Amino acid sequence: MVPLIGSVLTCGRNGIVGGLGPGNELNRHNFGASEFPDALCNDGTAAFFYFRPASQPASRNRWVIQLQGGGNCGSGQECAERWCSVNTNFGWQGMSANPAPPQINADGILARRVDNPLGSWNHVFVKYCSSDDWTGTRRDVVVDTVDPLDGGARQFRMHALGSRIVDAVLTKLRADAGSTLVYAAPDGGLTPMPDLDNADIVFLAGASAGGAGTISNLDRVRSVLRTHNTSCQGAGCPLVVRGIIDSIFAPTLETLDFSTSTLCDAGLCSYPVFRQWYGAAGPSLLWGEQFDESCVSWHQQHTPDAGYFCNDFGHVVRNHVTTPFLVRQGLTDVLLSQTILDLRFTVPGKGVMTLPLYAGLVHDQLIGLQTLQTTAEEGALIPFEPAAFGPTCAKHETLSDSPNTFLVTIDAGVPVQMFDVAINWTLDAGRINVVAGSPSENFCP
Repeated sequence: MVPLIGSVLTCGRNGIVGGLGPGNELNRHNFGASEFPDALCNDGTAAFFYFRPASQPASRNRWVIQLQGGGNCGSGQECAERWCSVNTNFGWQGMSANPAPPQINADGILARRVDNPLGSWNHVFVKYCSSDDWTGTRRDVVVDTVDPLDGGARQFRMHALGSRIVDAVLTKLRADAGSTLVYAAPDGGLTPMPDLDNADIVFLAGASAGGAGTISNLDRVRSVLRTHNTSCQGAGCPLVVRGIIDSIFAPTLETLDFSTSTLCDAGLCSYPVFRQWYGAAGPSLLWGEQFDESCVSWHQQHTPDAGYFCNDFGHVVRNHVTTPFLVRQGLTDVLLSQTILDLRFTVPGKGVMTLPLYAGLVHDQLIGLQTLQTTAEEGALIPFEPAAFGPTCAKHETLSDSPNTFLVTIDAGVPVQMFDVAINWTLDAGRINVVAGSPSENFCP
């Protein structure tokens, strides 16, 4: 059999982003090979997550499951460069279990803070090591590439199993694998984790690639949890499942002019042509993506020749996510905006994309989420409008950063923070769509 990536490329090293520092707040759980044979990182090491139980009895059945972000690699060459941290800020810590510590501290939405409404809940942080936006289903993918350091021809094998890792996490937290997780506290105390099947409320959250994973998996996660929840066996189901999506809501590509873009230089001169290539020869081919099931079925029924829309999470979140979600998106997100600017799309009627044009599109499309019940392809199945929090801030990936989770404010008559919007959204009270009109209207750390 062709050797795995780590046996072929000896240049594995950490990138400058995507790593985790050691701590003592959340314990690590590694998946067993016999129990979860498909819960594997790119290099074949066992996938894993970090966890700790609720800190208060009232929160025993409340959960936050956060999917880590960290870019992706959509071709053999990109994955080789990612492994060696060449031409990218990422590195092998996003592809392997080996560089991560046995325990970590929590920050952002998992911080134990009095101003965090999720702070006392059960906390789960799922380490990203599949490089596939949490959508992959493929084992033993063989790729031919060149060594990023010496240029020599190489062939290696890797896995892209992000979707399967999400499945394994749910199964383990549901105590469906025959054993209960036990948390070892810093003071030496041992506490069994509650059973996810008894949950009252579950938030699935993620930023960047974790946000893409939240979009792609949210409806499926909700379906699994409702199927097995102990309170959902009769006609009613009080279980609440919601999503928090951060740092992935860029302007939709569907309305942009591709003729001036660098993609057109490669023959991909329209949105349909680009999406079809993406599915046939791009990352979708490498990863074996598991798409949002309702998107696939809707397009099979209504536009059978346009199933390629479902490999675009921008299309999916605007049309096919029927589980309630909140989008948190900086209007000038430094990573997303630069990616779009570098591609040189034209905004019809306004010219080649600039940062002000980019920010204006994100602003308008965040506000447009209010109308999803009438504009989305599955709008009739969306129970209530999504929430949105859109400061002008440039920070990319905010959910794991306490200052950008708790200190960013938008002036909406009174200073409003992300969790103010989230609480209003949860309680169906007050404004749930708060987007800054100019930099003077908000505070960014």
